[in-house]
Amino acid sequence: MKIRVADYLTEKLAEVGGNNIFMITGGMIMFLTDAVEKLHREKKLNYYCFHHEQAAAMAAEAYGRATGKLGVTYVTAGPAALNTLTSVVGSLVDRSPMIVVSGQSKVEQTKIVEPRQFSLQGFNTKPLFEQVTKYAVILDDIKDVKYKVEKAIYLALEQPVGPVWIECPIDIQGSLFDPDEYEGFIPDVKERKYSQDDLYLIVNALKNASRPAILAGAGVRQSNMIEEFHELIDILKIPVTTTRMSMDIIDDNNKYFVGRPGTYGDRTGNYTVHNSDVLLVLGCRLSIGVIGHDYDKFANESKKIIIDVDPKEFKKPSINKNDICIEANLIDILPDLINLLKKEYEDKILFDKWLKLTKEWKEKYPVDLPEYKLEKEINSYHFMHEFSKKVSSNTLFAVDTGSCFHVHAQAFKVKFGQRHIITGGLSTMGYSPSSIGVAVSSKEHKDVYCISGDGSIQMNLQEFQTIAYYNLPIKTVIINNDGYLLIRLTQKNFCENRLIGESDKNGVGFPNMEKVANLYGIKYLSIKTNQELDEKISELLNYKGPMICEVFTGREQLLIPRVASKKEEDGKIVSMPYDDMFPFLSRDEYSLNKLKAMECKRS
Repeated sequence: MKIRVADYLTEKLAEVGGNNIFMITGGMIMFLTDAVEKLHREKKLNYYCFHHEQAAAMAAEAYGRATGKLGVTYVTAGPAALNTLTSVVGSLVDRSPMIVVSGQSKVEQTKIVEPRQFSLQGFNTKPLFEQVTKYAVILDDIKDVKYKVEKAIYLALEQPVGPVWIECPIDIQGSLFDPDEYEGFIPDVKERKYSQDDLYLIVNALKNASRPAILAGAGVRQSNMIEEFHELIDILKIPVTTTRMSMDIIDDNNKYFVGRPGTYGDRTGNYTVHNSDVLLVLGCRLSIGVIGHDYDKFANESKKIIIDVDPKEFKKPSINKNDICIEANLIDILPDLINLLKKEYEDKILFDKWLKLTKEWKEKYPVDLPEYKLEKEINSYHFMHEFSKKVSSNTLFAVDTGSCFHVHAQAFKVKFGQRHIITGGLSTMGYSPSSIGVAVSSKEHKDVYCISGDGSIQMNLQEFQTIAYYNLPIKTVIINNDGYLLIRLTQKNFCENRLIGESDKNGVGFPNMEKVANLYGIKYLSIKTNQELDEKISELLNYKGPMICEVFTGREQLLIPRVASKKEEDGKIVSMPYDDMFPFLSRDEYSLNKLKAMECKRS
C-alpha cells in the first residue's frame, strides 16, 4: 500500500520515540508536520512546539536519556537546522539517543552546491552534521528511503547510542511510495571483543589488590545495567565512586558509595581514586573534568582497568600505556564478570580497613561546611544540600551549566530512584529546556526541578512560555549570584582582578526574574536568607505547577573544593595534585591521609 514518505517516516519515529516529538513548524517541513498532526488526531503521537530549535533539540536529547527511547526533533531547513547544532554535539558527547529530522529544498536544488547558496533558505548542512553524528543522510531517492530510515533508527539506538541526522527534501516528503517494494536495513552481527582471559585478568587484579575502587560512568545506565552494577558492588564490597553523569545510579547513603571525583569533585572521591592500587573503570570515558588537566598523574600508582564500548576512547593521550583497556559493552561483560566472581572471588577477601578509611574521609570532609549555615548570605552549597535532603526519591532533575553545575554535583545527596540529567561533556549554558524533555518523559507527571543560574537561564528564556503553555510541572531553581560567578572567580585568579562581562558592573545586565515570571504567568518564589531556607524549600516542594524559585547567594562565594591551578611566571597554567584540593589541608593532615591509605592491606 502506498503512503506518503512524511507519514512513513513520522510513524516509524513515533514507534521508537515513545509517541512524543519536539518541534518547530516551518515551510520546508510542511508535509512532515502535517503527518505529525494526522497521528496526533488519531491519538498516536504527542507533539511539543518550542520557540527555538536549539531548545527543542535539547528537550529531545534529554528525553532520550531519561527514557532510553529516541528523542525526535522536527525542524525546517537552513537556519532552523543550524540552530540544532549545539544540541546535536551535546547528544554526541553525552551519548543520547536522538534523531533530528530537518526539511530541505527540492532534491534537484540540493544537488547544486557550487555557489554558496542556490535554493530558498537552503544550505548544504549534511557535511556539517556528518562530523557530529553517528549517521547523517539525505532522503534524496524514493528507492532508498526505507533502507536509510531503518539504518538511522538502528544506529541511533545501537550501543553506544548517539545522534542521527535525517534531511528530507520537500518534494520527497510529499511523494507516495510502497515500503514493501523496497529492501530494508539489515545490521551486521557484532562479535564480542573481550575474552575469558580478560575476565580472569579483572578478577585476579581485584583478588590481589589492597586498595581497590570502582569509578562508574554513564555507561552503566546507558547499557541498562544498574541492577547488575549493584550486584557487582555487593560481591566486591569495595569503595565506589561515580562521575556526575552517573550520580543517580547509586544512593549517597549506600554503604559502599564514597564520592564523586573530578576537578570540581569532593575530597573523598579524589582521595579514593587517586590512592587506589586497582581502579575498575566501568563505562566512563575518563574525561578531563573527571581526571584533571594533569592527566598523566591521575591515579598514577593504580592499575587501571578500563571497560568501554568505544575503542576510540582508548586512543586518547590521557590513556597510560600501562592501563588495561577492554572493549566491551557492559550489557555483555558485567553478567559474565559477576558469574566468574561468584566462582573465583572468596568471601574472606575483605577490604574493611580501606573501606572504613574512605568512609571516614566522607564523614570528615563534607562539601556543605558547618559554617555555611551561619553566614550572612546563603551559600549555594548549603542550599543544595538542604534542598536535596527534602526532595523525594522519585524526583526528576535537569541541570544547566555555570556554577550551579558544580554546586549540584558536589553538594547534592542523591536518593536512589531520582534522575539527574546534566549537560556533561559540552557543558552548555542555556540547557534549561532539557527540563521539558525530562517532564515529557514522565508518564506519572512527576515534578521536575531545573537547576539553573541567573546567567545561564537567559540563554533560552523564551521556553518559559512553552512550560506555561503546556502547564508542565517544572520548577526552575535559579541560583542568583549577581551574574557569572564562575567567570568572576576565574578572572580574579588569572587576570589580576580585571573583570569583564560577568555582571552589570562591567558590561552585562540581567532582568528582574520576578517580572519575568509574571510575564509568563508563572508562580515566583524567592529565598534570600538562611533563616527562611527551611520554610521556603518546603513551599517550593509543595507547590503544584510551574514555578520560578530564585535563591540569592553571595557574589564572592568560593566554589570549593576544587583541583587548583596556578599561573607560573612565564604565564603557563599548571594544575596542582589531583588529591590535594583547594582549600589546601595542612601539610601534616594531607600527608597523614596518604600514609593511612598506604597502610591499608586486605584481610
